[in-house]
This record gives sequence, C-alpha cells and structure tokens, in this order.
Amino acid sequence: MTSHNSPQSNQSIPASLGRICIVLLLTLIAGVLTGAWYPVALFLGAALGMFLAEHFGSTRTREFLFLLGTPLLSAWLLLLITIAQQRGGLSVSEFSLWSFLGLCTAIVPAALAVVALSILSAIFFKITGFRLLKFDWNR
Repeated sequence: MTSHNSPQSNQSIPASLGRICIVLLLTLIAGVLTGAWYPVALFLGAALGMFLAEHFGSTRTREFLFLLGTPLLSAWLLLLITIAQQRGGLSVSEFSLWSFLGLCTAIVPAALAVVALSILSAIFFKITGFRLLKFDWNR
C-alpha cells in the first residue's frame, strides 16, 4: 500500500528536478535524431506536466490541468510558431482559426502522450530500477 502524504510525496524537489532534466534531455535528443518535433513537444509538455502535478497538484483539478494542459500548451505553441513562420503571412482571422483548430485537435495527442510517458517510465523502472517520472495515479 502507498501512503498519501503531501503533494511533494517522499521525494525532494531537487532530486526530482534532476530526474525531470534527464527525461527532458532524452526527449530533446530523440527530437534531434528523428526531426519529429510535434511529438517531442507533446512529450516535453507531458513530462513537465507530470512533474508539476506530482509536486504542485494539491487537488484533482490542478492535477488534471497540469497533466493535460501542459502538453496541450506546448503542442499549441509549436503550432503557433509554425503558423507564424509561414511565407506570405496569414490574416488575423486565418491565424485565429488555425490556432483554435490546433488547440482542439491536440487534446487527444496530449492525453496519449501523458499515458505513453507514464508507461515508458514504468517500463524503464522495471528494467533499471531507476524511476524517472513518478505520478501516483491512485490518489
């Protein structure tokens, strides 16, 4: 059985910062090697969201906002940067339409990124015994 202490659980934030930096570095390396920056943005957001939810998610609502909102925001910002760099420019209405559609279509990939990252972290823990990301889904 697990104990449900404070949102910071039994880990200290500096130790968790080192682990989250490892996850972010590995994700960035994967992005450089593959060139697939949209999934990398989702995974970066998911990792940061899991870290924030673990340490600062005092309620279910805050946890949900961190877990889904952070990868959604990172994917949305990447889309906005991509749209802004288009040649010929976009009108304000086209820009707002694309940003709204990007935000709506990124919800499911953001949720899947959180689940996938959680599963990958659990597999990594089983293989190495070193837990990179830890979020108590049973709270």
